[in-house]
Amino acid sequence: MSKTPEEPQRIYGFCWFRREDYDQARSLMSDPEVLFDTFDEWLKAARKIESDVIAQGAKVVRVRFDTPSFLLYCMSKGVPPHEQTRANWAAQELRKKMTGR
Repeated sequence: MSKTPEEPQRIYGFCWFRREDYDQARSLMSDPEVLFDTFDEWLKAARKIESDVIAQGAKVVRVRFDTPSFLLYCMSKGVPPHEQTRANWAAQELRKKMTGR
């Protein structure tokens, strides 16, 4: 996935949990089994994925998980709080941050 000189660098927003929020956030998800049991396990895996994506030439922006914002996103879109929704929410939050909207 390395970029050619003509290609713009891909930028990915990664949903990033804080230690103090992880257990509560995990309990809200419809797919807690795809998240790790502990924050430390999740963090290790997340850093590995982040490193792999960066090694392929993309940029990663950590989007801090925000429970109210995420749940509002789920309700407004009519989607369950699961893995794909977390990814879509993080992408939307990154777009808002980058465009100021």
